[in-house]
Amino acid sequence: MATNLEFIKSASGSSVSSLDVTDCFNVTYETYFVTIKTDGSADTEMRLRFLDSSNTVINSADYDSASQNLFSNTSFSENRHTSQTYIERLVSPRSATNGSGSVNIYIFNPFDSSSFQFLTFQGTAQSTSATIGRKGIGVLKSAEQCKGIQIFPQSGTFDTVNVSVYGVK
Repeated sequence: MATNLEFIKSASGSSVSSLDVTDCFNVTYETYFVTIKTDGSADTEMRLRFLDSSNTVINSADYDSASQNLFSNTSFSENRHTSQTYIERLVSPRSATNGSGSVNIYIFNPFDSSSFQFLTFQGTAQSTSATIGRKGIGVLKSAEQCKGIQIFPQSGTFDTVNVSVYGVK
């Protein structure tokens, strides 16, 4: 994997139920690196959807994902999700007082209208009971041109969420 990153765009929000990062994918790059950091006082299980060529959310049941959970206080576990309307469980900062988490994502060929959109992710989160590491993969099984992403929690809102998008050279 190439290691030269070129900053494209950032977005942030406070007390938001979703955050759209529009017009961040284009013909210039085949691979993108996305960093997301979040803080929350509720269950902020993070999910992702792609935005199509008009920056409209793609919410068809064409998303699959799988991940390995690495808990600091119990045994490891797996997640497998098929035919969903989003990529599930990017990171899980769950806390009643001060949960936080971050995830790094590589997205492959999102602007190519003739291929599926694949991604890999790895992240970590702190909750009141454990530190949780997660590593996974995902795909949007619909060949269409994508120009952005939407990040949203399983329920409630993110207290804060910050997203940065980079092109990989």
